[in-house]
Amino acid sequence: MEVINKKYNKKIDSPEKKYLNDHSCLLDIETTGFSRDYHQIYMIGLARMIDDSLDVTLLFAENPDEEKTVLEEFIKYSKGITDFITFNGLSFDFPFIKERMKHFGYEYDFKAYNHLDIYKECKCLKSFLKLNNLKQKTIESFLGLDRDDKYNGGELIEHYKIYCQCQDEECYNNLITHNLEDVKGMADILTILRYSSISKNIEKADANELSLDKDNNILLTLSLNTSLPKRFSISGSYYYIVFENDIVNIELRPTTDTLKYYLDDYKNYVYIENENAIIPKQLLDSQNKKYATKATKENCFLSAESTFLPAFNKKLFENEKLFTHSYNDKKCYIDISSHMEDMDYIRNYAINLIKHEI
Repeated sequence: MEVINKKYNKKIDSPEKKYLNDHSCLLDIETTGFSRDYHQIYMIGLARMIDDSLDVTLLFAENPDEEKTVLEEFIKYSKGITDFITFNGLSFDFPFIKERMKHFGYEYDFKAYNHLDIYKECKCLKSFLKLNNLKQKTIESFLGLDRDDKYNGGELIEHYKIYCQCQDEECYNNLITHNLEDVKGMADILTILRYSSISKNIEKADANELSLDKDNNILLTLSLNTSLPKRFSISGSYYYIVFENDIVNIELRPTTDTLKYYLDDYKNYVYIENENAIIPKQLLDSQNKKYATKATKENCFLSAESTFLPAFNKKLFENEKLFTHSYNDKKCYIDISSHMEDMDYIRNYAINLIKHEI
C-alpha cells in the first residue's frame, strides 16, 4: 500500500469554518465497481484542515490484495475524527466501507460519526441554479472551479486494472489525480451550501431601498448576511430576482386590472339583475325587489379596479382579501395599491416569494 501525503495552502472563509473544524475530515473512495459484495476499495482519499493548510492523505492499494491494509490504515487515521464530509457518502462511500470492513471481519458503524453529505444538501439547488445534474464536477463548474482530472470514477476502473497488471505510470497519475481533486474539490465546493441556506436565512435580510420605476414596477434591494460565490437569478411572469454577492435585487411587476372578491356569506345578499350587483338583504326595498334573486356563490362578488400581485401561497395571505378573475379561477391576487411604497410590506412579500420559489 502506498500512502500519499500532500499539503495545500488554503484559507477557509467564515461560513465554511463551521464545517472544516479540528475534528472533521473530507473523505472520498475509489472502487473497482458498484457492488459492495463483489468489488473492492482501491483508494481512500482523506483531508483535514490544519491551521491554514489542507492536509490530504491518499491510501492507495497498489494491488487488490492490499484492500484490507487500506481499510486498517483508515481505521487508524479516523481516531479523533467526529465529523465526516463527503459527496454522496451516506449512500455510497460509507455503506461501501462498512460492507468491505465486514468482509474482513471488522465491525464499522459509520453512523457513530456526524456527517455532512454535500450531495444531499444540494438536492434542492438543481432547479433554481439551473444545473444539468448534481455531480461534483458540475457544481465545481458552476462555481468556476477548474480541475486537471479528465475522467470519472467509472472510467478509471479500467485504468486501475491496467495499473495492477503493469504499473503503467499514466494510469497511476490519472488515478491519483482524480481522487486528489475529488477530495480537494469538496473543500472548495462547500461554498455551494450558502445557496441551500438562502431560504432559511432570507428572513434576516435587511431592506435597503424601495422605489418604483417608470412602468410602476416595484424595485426592492435586500442585503444578505453572507456573500454568494456566484451570481444567479430566478424569474417568473411577475418577478425577476438577482442574487449577487450579498445583494438581492428584486423587481415585482404588478398588474392593473378589474378583479372580483367573492363573499363567503352570500346567503345574506341578494342579486339585483338589472344592475348586475349585489346588496345586503336588509337593504332590499320595493323598487328593486322585483329584480332581486337569491345571491349565489358565483355572483356574490365585489369588483375592484386596482393594482394586484399574485397570492402565490393562499395561507400567507389569509388575512387579506383574495381576488380572482372568476369564481372557479384557482389563481388569486392581492390588492397592493396601498402598499406600493410600504417597505415592510413589500419586503415581507418578496421574502416569502423567494422562500416559495427556492
